[in-house]
Amino acid sequence: MNKTEKLLQDFIENLKKTFGERLTSVILYGSCAVEGCDTSKSDINSIVVIDGLNGNDLEKANIALKKWLKTENPLPIFFDRAEWFNSSDVYPIEYSDIKERYRILHGEDIVAPLQVEHRNLRHQCEYEVKNLLIKLRETYIAECTDSKTLETAIKSGSKTLIALSRAILRLTNESVPAKHEEVINHLAAKVGIDGEFLLKTLAFRKDKKVFSKKEYGEIVKKLIDTTDFILKYVDKLGK
Repeated sequence: MNKTEKLLQDFIENLKKTFGERLTSVILYGSCAVEGCDTSKSDINSIVVIDGLNGNDLEKANIALKKWLKTENPLPIFFDRAEWFNSSDVYPIEYSDIKERYRILHGEDIVAPLQVEHRNLRHQCEYEVKNLLIKLRETYIAECTDSKTLETAIKSGSKTLIALSRAILRLTNESVPAKHEEVINHLAAKVGIDGEFLLKTLAFRKDKKVFSKKEYGEIVKKLIDTTDFILKYVDKLGK
């Protein structure tokens, strides 16, 4: 048993001791759920569902998760059982992502029965893309001469677009590839955007190359125009 498996085992055992039969399900989702847990490359993303979750339970959870809190992994997301089944309309992107890549670590499979409605997914996609576009515009207007701010905008903007690209492909009933590069290529072909540019912004997150203020500005402006084009495409899907 490796360190990750031991961490997950202790995590589940502590939750079982704390919540007993009220522990409905513990879900592992994301790349770790289907590709194995290489924690040097991927976070361990998890969801804990408790029947009748209340404020006092959160204090108990803090004690149960002492070891987990010392790691660099994200804090598990806690849901009440009823809340879990009533949230697919407000978290359609997140629920779609979970349904695509998940593994039940304990309890019942409460992911498989979930239904994500197309109209809810499209609505959240439009909201998130529009929100990104507004933020990019505001950043460029206020900080168009600040290289560090523009660099951060490129990195965060491209990361957001990658996540949204998966959801947009689902709107078109496309199968969603596992690799980011393939997701971008599929979206570019479907929407009619410059996929090579988006791939460069994706690589930019790992690249330590330094650009001039003008170059940063040109990248951000093209990212803004690309986001605007994607927004118009998503909007048309609702007509």
